[in-house]
Amino acid sequence: MNLRTTFLMLFLCFTALCYGQKTDTAYFDAEWKPAAKSGSMFYRVTKLVEESKKYDVTDYYASGVVQMTGTFSSLSPEIKDGVFTWYQAGKKHNETVYEQGKVKSKRFFQGAGRPASPPPSTFGFNLLETAPTYPGGMQELYKYIGSNFVYPRSLLKIKPTGKIIVNFVVEKDGSIAEAYAKQSVHPLLDAEAVRVIESMPKWTPGVQNGKPVRVAYDIPLAMN
Repeated sequence: MNLRTTFLMLFLCFTALCYGQKTDTAYFDAEWKPAAKSGSMFYRVTKLVEESKKYDVTDYYASGVVQMTGTFSSLSPEIKDGVFTWYQAGKKHNETVYEQGKVKSKRFFQGAGRPASPPPSTFGFNLLETAPTYPGGMQELYKYIGSNFVYPRSLLKIKPTGKIIVNFVVEKDGSIAEAYAKQSVHPLLDAEAVRVIESMPKWTPGVQNGKPVRVAYDIPLAMN
């Protein structure tokens, strides 16, 4: 191999690497409207990943601190597709999994990545006069989850193990709201667990002082 051929191969490799990830930077004001760099409050770095045809996006405060990370399948219109994480003061604030623009699961954090407390204006399970109940009891509940849980095909080879804890609220009318993965195993498994929980039929609501109340509830799901 002569020197000219070597240089040509290096040039082609460099070109392929640059083509594989195209990077763009845009600047925004406090209302996320396009702005000049000198007057911006935020800036966004976008990388087009040719292999997946998706866009890896990181939003920063003007100071350089990360505000958000996520993946889009389209930028115009914007279609979120993957795990999005928002930060406050450099710490995780919340994490949402999207599938082609649709929310599949949410996780909230407080402090140094610790799960958030139950939503305000709800009762804890152990503080109730009468706890909420699933139609037919817990055995029927786990039958429902087992029958409706669809294991993500992309995880069949690696099969992550552990325990997902889904927190949700049983509303005064027995409907399910505010479900999120309080303890995670894998974003895709978390998203499916949340989807199934959100699809449950109405429960018999919890009661306190003779009146239906909103109740925060945890369900553990073992991934073996």
